[in-house]
Amino acid sequence: MAQKPQSIFAKLGSFVQTLMQSKDLTVVAFLLCILVIIIVPLPPMLLDFLLTISIMLSILIIFIALYITKPTDFSAFPTLLLIVTLFRLALNVATTRMILTEGYKGPSAVSDIITAFGEFTISGNYVIGVIIFTILVLVNLLVVTNGSTRVTEVRARFALDAMPGKQMAIDADFNSGLIDEKEAKLRRAALSQEADFYGSMDGASKFVKGDAIASIIITIINIIGGFLIGMFQRDMDAAQAASTFTILTIGDGLVGQIPALIIATATGIVATRTATQENTKESFAQNLVSQLTSQSKTLVIVGLILLLFASIPGLPTLSLLFVGGLLLFIAWILSKEDKRSMLSILLDWVNKKFNTNFSLQEADPTPEPDLSPAPKAEKTQEEIRKEEEQNLKDALKVDFLELELGFELIGLADQKQGGLLIERVRSMRKKIAHDYGFLMPQIRIRDNLMLPSPNYEVKLKGVVIGEGMVMPTKFLALDTGVVGKKIEGVEVKEPAFGMNAVWIDAKDKEDAIISGYTVFDPSSVISTHISELVTRNAHEFITRDEVKGILDRLSDDYPALIEEARKISSVIRMVLQALLQERVPIRDMLTILETTIDKQAQGLELDIIIEQVRARLARVITHSFADSDGVLKMIGFPPLDEEYLKARVKNDPDYGQVLALTTAESEKFVAALTKAIEEMKDKNIYGVIATDPKLRRVLVREVRDIKARIPVISYAEIDPQAKFEYVGAITPNF
Repeated sequence: MAQKPQSIFAKLGSFVQTLMQSKDLTVVAFLLCILVIIIVPLPPMLLDFLLTISIMLSILIIFIALYITKPTDFSAFPTLLLIVTLFRLALNVATTRMILTEGYKGPSAVSDIITAFGEFTISGNYVIGVIIFTILVLVNLLVVTNGSTRVTEVRARFALDAMPGKQMAIDADFNSGLIDEKEAKLRRAALSQEADFYGSMDGASKFVKGDAIASIIITIINIIGGFLIGMFQRDMDAAQAASTFTILTIGDGLVGQIPALIIATATGIVATRTATQENTKESFAQNLVSQLTSQSKTLVIVGLILLLFASIPGLPTLSLLFVGGLLLFIAWILSKEDKRSMLSILLDWVNKKFNTNFSLQEADPTPEPDLSPAPKAEKTQEEIRKEEEQNLKDALKVDFLELELGFELIGLADQKQGGLLIERVRSMRKKIAHDYGFLMPQIRIRDNLMLPSPNYEVKLKGVVIGEGMVMPTKFLALDTGVVGKKIEGVEVKEPAFGMNAVWIDAKDKEDAIISGYTVFDPSSVISTHISELVTRNAHEFITRDEVKGILDRLSDDYPALIEEARKISSVIRMVLQALLQERVPIRDMLTILETTIDKQAQGLELDIIIEQVRARLARVITHSFADSDGVLKMIGFPPLDEEYLKARVKNDPDYGQVLALTTAESEKFVAALTKAIEEMKDKNIYGVIATDPKLRRVLVREVRDIKARIPVISYAEIDPQAKFEYVGAITPNF
């Protein structure tokens, strides 16, 4: 006999294990069970079992809602709402069938759970039952469900409206090197999941609202139907029929309405989670308790008020005294180590007033260690001399790349204080290496108390090449041209590109993203500025040592090519510098080296070699300068003007190739060039100037003279397979 229960439990455990491994079959079986419940009459015992499962599911769902860290962790919640609601409505159909067909026999013939709720919960009085049921339905429908529905509608709309701004923020972080491609994909997937989740929640909340309305209708139908069946089919008198079927129906309504109220509450908990709560590592329950007990001052005030009420005659002294004392005890626990807490200040006042020695801190039996500094050994003259020489060497040493921070910005570089600047700079170096193909040198970060406290400077070989100002406790909201609602803040020019921006408080960050701003933290602002300065001066980083390092890295894979390249390393260095000066990546070193070696062997001039290398890098150049949609946007000269300019290209012994134009022609040319570039900028178009190969080098110099930052490429540098589009024309009208 002892082995038989063990055998039954073993088989049951094996069945449950198999069922848990086949998770898809579990859902299929549950949905099939819903259909069976609707169609097949169920015995009372099985009905009790299914009603218990309904209550269990509602409790399970609300506890999951309490312990998730962010709503999207429970991404199945909207679909689960539909399934659970359908399951509960199917049970309503089954209990209605049971009440109307078997209710005349007595409560035991229907369901023990329904009987318990009908007799025990409402004391067998159907008038009380109707009142309690009505209150529950109204609370569920008008308070919880209505509020949850409204919140999910707003969250869904805000989530969809904020998607473009958040996507632009992800793209900005990726382009500035703050995140890699993998992280960018994960963020985009999370953003898409968030939008889908809140969109689904908007629809799923209607299930909860419809369920509450359906429960009212079903209850009314059951009472009327039961009363009529009892009187006309079962020969019951009016009072007996009303009492029997009303109690059973109200019991059934309570069995269904309580889980419905719990699930509606879970929906409200998930829907009302704020962005700040989602960014914490705590669950909702932990975060809620932490926030309620974070200020011991409030606990002390409330506790003292309750103790004051306890002293008033006529009020419940014991309960008020107990709860007030409990709050003071919790405040004492929370403020034991905080000397600035209200309870500590209150006890200090009592100690001074009445000459007592109360304390919140526990006595520490261990004596405090002696922290006085040990006497320093005197330095010898030789040690002093060596230290002075080392200090002089350090003073004469010039770091290749430096970042100097004002006093307020020092914390950004302190990782112990949560500063992100060093991590941002690391990501930026990796991004530049990936995009441009050279290793940016380590940047030395130091403080400079001579700078204004919120300012910073970037130095290249000891000379300032860029400076800016950031507010370390705020965020920079960048106006991308698609901003709807303006955000209040300190209006500035973004330091890297000179775009309009606003320094905003942290609390306004979400509103700014929703309004279309791209938001950066202070460390990202500085690292983005450094990245722009480095790419703008990238040619200065290609030293002889850097060229040697590049060739050494390729020597194992291409030994013959590198052997020839070492013979003309100076020419290769100048080619690489010329490419990077115009922001052409040098990652395709194989093509660059082969073309340079071949053209150098032909005895061509350096300028011609550079143009030939650029033509061979057509695919790289086209991809680098294409817009975000993959299309190369271009402006250029009309054919007649272009031919006229080509005819005016002359070789100057001092300046190389120049445009030999008259003063009037030069003014027309510069005005037309400036106008075309400004029109592109006003339209927020990222594009290039495309021209004839013979005119490209001359045009690059002219663009630099007007301080424009638009790439100039030749027709030979456009990939034949690329998509391109003319978005404007340069019309000097000579």
